[in-house]
Amino acid sequence: MKAPPPATLPPATALRLLGGWLAVLIVAAGLSALLERHKLLAELQTEAHSLHRLASQRADQHDAHLTSLSALATAGEEVRRDLFLDVGATILRFYPRITAIDLVPLAGGGSLTSRTGLPEETAALIGSAARASSGQLMLAAAPGAPDHYLLVKRSPNSDNARFGLALQIEAAALLASDSSFWSRPSVFRTLHLPDGTALPGSGPAADAQFAKPLGSASQPLRFAAGISPGLADLLPPHRLLAVAGLTTLLYLITALGLRQLMRARRAETQARLSAQDARLAHASRVNALGEMASGIAHELTQPLTAILSQAQAGRHLAARGGADQTAPVFEGIASQAKRASAILGRLRNWTRPRSGPAGPVPVSEAVRGVELLLRPEAGRAGIRLAVDPGPPSLTVRADPVELEQILFNLVRNAIEAASESDDKQVSLSARHSGGGVLIEVADSGPGVPPDIRPRLFEPFVTGKPDGTGLGLALCQRLAERMGGDLSLGTDTPQTLFRLRLPDARARPAEAAE
Repeated sequence: MKAPPPATLPPATALRLLGGWLAVLIVAAGLSALLERHKLLAELQTEAHSLHRLASQRADQHDAHLTSLSALATAGEEVRRDLFLDVGATILRFYPRITAIDLVPLAGGGSLTSRTGLPEETAALIGSAARASSGQLMLAAAPGAPDHYLLVKRSPNSDNARFGLALQIEAAALLASDSSFWSRPSVFRTLHLPDGTALPGSGPAADAQFAKPLGSASQPLRFAAGISPGLADLLPPHRLLAVAGLTTLLYLITALGLRQLMRARRAETQARLSAQDARLAHASRVNALGEMASGIAHELTQPLTAILSQAQAGRHLAARGGADQTAPVFEGIASQAKRASAILGRLRNWTRPRSGPAGPVPVSEAVRGVELLLRPEAGRAGIRLAVDPGPPSLTVRADPVELEQILFNLVRNAIEAASESDDKQVSLSARHSGGGVLIEVADSGPGVPPDIRPRLFEPFVTGKPDGTGLGLALCQRLAERMGGDLSLGTDTPQTLFRLRLPDARARPAEAAE
């Protein structure tokens, strides 16, 4: 037994599922990026507060260094150059952010410096800053060192100051941190002098999310920090893979759940519709039987009335001694009795299925019989009736009377429909088709109204103003008894009925397939 082919989704459904997945993935990635941005901003505040506190502590240490160096410079009349420079070298070694120590005399004389040479511009700036000081430490950008600033103190710290003492400090080193947060390319930190001058080299220019002066009273440098998160910060590869995997899993679970829910609802709806159809079919059947019983009762009235009249006439003839004249009367009674029996047989055929087809029937004989019956009627209506009975070998498994009844009803309906058109044509043809027999009846009439096409073969459904709606329903049932089917063609401009019946030459098993 061959395995069933794997189920595949229609292209439109697959595209909708893919589009939905992409939309959900984009929304999930956006939400993840938004949460990561809030996390980074919160982390920035925490790290910036910590670094601000550390930088403030480092700045306070500069005051102590200046105080000790100033004491060495003013301890005696002569400055002990070796002791001053030794202490300065020790400070430089343990505090690498301090890159230079300078002692500039205010009244002339040689300067002391840890540099290989003190530039005149730097010496002049230190001297002028010391003279301008009224006791507080002075801050200025270091000439020739963009990332440095000078912290200047007059020594001694009085109006009789003799020296300008300065520390050259690297701003980036003052803000150094072991935290990996500050190693991100998108994060910056910088210092500003009190006059607003930025000390470049400590980070890219950007809008700061944190800004606060250092806690050192002597060095009110303004510390600023910020972050401009990029895509790599908001959606790192591992985060993006995790979001994509989780989103895909949840989407598949949701899609499968919704699909199962829709299937369950469709099944429930189909069950309700099937139950409703069964009730309607039962009601239609009961109504059909009632209508047919009413119609048959009406039809039986005529033969029964005729039988009664013939019987009364025969009785009168017999009473007058005319027994030799009663033969036609009895023949009439017998004829009307047969007619009544045929009417009852039609009711029985409608309500009780038969066991199977009667036997092989030549299709050409049924077609020619219907042609002989209806060609005069077609001629009176001015209709061209084209008949192709097919080859003589064309036989079907059917009851000959029922087959003629189906063809008679179809052709007569076609004649009535074609009479309403300008091109008055009706055709009846038979041929082999797909291992069976196909009989087609076509007409040039106005066609079947679209609103009744789905119910055309149900009892009492008709497009005729004076029709009963039982003819096509009976034809369909008779066709089913023969193992075939009757359908309305939808692929032709004309009204076309197709009657498919099993070929009598085929074995029963083949005919049933």
